[in-house]
Order: sequence, then C-alpha cells, then structure tokens
Amino acid sequence: MRYDEAWNPSVADIGHAFRVTVRATNGYVYPASHRAGSTAGALPMGARLRLKTSMGGLDPALRTSDPNVRKIFRAMQKYGLVVADNGSDMYIGGTFDPRWNNDILNPAFSLLSASDFDVIQRGWKPAAAGVALAAMAASPASVIGGSASTGTVTLTGAAPAGGAGVSLSSASGSVSVPASITVPQGLTAASFVIMTSGVSALTSTSISASYQGVTKTTTFTVMPMSAASLASLTLGSTSVVGGASTTGTVMLAAPAGSGGVLVALASSNPSLAAVPPSVVIVAGAKSATFLVRTAATQRSSTVTLSASYAGKKKSASLTVKRR
Repeated sequence: MRYDEAWNPSVADIGHAFRVTVRATNGYVYPASHRAGSTAGALPMGARLRLKTSMGGLDPALRTSDPNVRKIFRAMQKYGLVVADNGSDMYIGGTFDPRWNNDILNPAFSLLSASDFDVIQRGWKPAAAGVALAAMAASPASVIGGSASTGTVTLTGAAPAGGAGVSLSSASGSVSVPASITVPQGLTAASFVIMTSGVSALTSTSISASYQGVTKTTTFTVMPMSAASLASLTLGSTSVVGGASTTGTVMLAAPAGSGGVLVALASSNPSLAAVPPSVVIVAGAKSATFLVRTAATQRSSTVTLSASYAGKKKSASLTVKRR
C-alpha cells in the first residue's frame, strides 16, 4: 500500500492489488515464479484472495468508520491480495512513510479475519493486455480462379515473446490458406499466401483468422476466367500535336490471373499514331499503360486505336493536330 493513495482525498480508487504473506505456502501459480514451501493444504505463492462484499448480510468494508481505511478495504474487494511470501498470518505491508498512523490502521485491520476472504481461481493468466487480433485482410480481395492473393493478419500491438500464432481457415474449397501464421515477436502483422482454384461461377466466401479468442473475417471472391474481360481503353489525352506522345491504358473487369493477360493493340493509321503490338497486364493487376507516339502532320487527323482480348475489343479516338 502507498500512503499517497490511501490518504489522498483526490484518489477515489486504489487501482491495484496488495501483496500479502501467509504462514506457509505450497508451490506457486501465476503470477508467482518461485516456490517457498510445500506445506500440504497451504495456498500456493501467487494465489489471489478477495475481501467479500457481504458477511452475514453486512459489508466488511464498513466495519471501520475511517474513510481512508475503507478505501483500502474497497481495493481488497475489487483487486484483492496476492500471496507473495511466507511470513506473518495475513500481513499486508505498506511503503515506508512516517505519516502512517498505526493507531488508526491496527484497530481497523484487526476487524478482518482470513474467513472474510475468498480464494479466487488459482493460476488464471489473462491474455496480455493490448495484444489482440485487430484485422484480417486480403489484397486483392477478388481474383480469377487459379490466381493467388496475399492475406495479412494485424494485431493491436507488438507480438509477445515467442510470437503470436494466429489460426487461419477458409469457408470454401476453392480457396486454401495455411492452417496458421505466426506474427514474429515485436511485430504487429504477418502475411500469407491465399491460393485459389478455377471456378465456373462467381464464388464469394470468407477467410477467418483467430487469436486469443478473437476472430476476424474478410470477404474473398473468386471469379471464373470469363470475368477477366476487357473493360476499357482510355487515353491520357484525346488530342495531341503531331510529334508529341500520350499514353493509353487498358483495363480489365477483374484482376488478371496467373501468368497475366496479353492485350493486343492496333492503330488505324500507324504511320501517324503508333502503338506497340501488345501490352501485358500482370497477374493480380487490372490495368496496364502503354505509349502512343505520333508523327508531325500537315493537317489534323483522327486515328482510331484499339485493344483486343478474349474476343472483346475496345476503341478510343486520338486527334493528331498539325503544328
């Protein structure tokens, strides 16, 4: 106990347990880390006691009229006592401070006995404060069957010593994940590979991660190969002066599958506006950009540029102006 907590009127609640000694102990439990005896029937080191809130219908904390001692008794009801050593029967110590008044403390404490306390579950160890599962995510969250994605689990704080083992599961047979992933000690996140198989129809499922009783889930979609159709062809500028360049962008309706997608390109007037024969949209991406080069011209002309993939064609018009 600390005098500045018990006798400070601005402190309404002493927010911690107190150490207590007993005559003999038998082994130890969490949070203790050593033994100091093996007396059969005795409490282990680390055992937690809690002052009852009612004895025969009366509150033991009200046996004293001193408000500061009552504050101490309330802490023993809320936070309890932890057996920390062999010594005097039910002896609670205080920090050295000449302001303690034993003429108040001793009579008040003598109003309590061991039978006024309950023994709380011994050896219970709560989860480390501040370290819990915060999120489960997939990027991209939608892929063509046969493609891979990346899953990431994130904790609310740094993983404890030995790391944090997070269990993983998928609700669909077309999506597979590892049984678990370990967030290394001191880090807050870890990633894993999400593998998929081909599907004949759009498949929306869930991937779950669990740690310390907390489960987080993310929605994951697997699309058939036909879903990765060509969506659009756009130009960085639809009008340029001959001799200048612009860019073109091809877009798929869904991320490209494993191996990427080869999109064929063409120009209605390659001598005026030239494009490469094709552009690759890499696996997991939805778009790719290419360069459109133009030549100087004596009169303005409009050129049609086109992109083709899997039987679909998209076009865009580019006006090449004279200088």
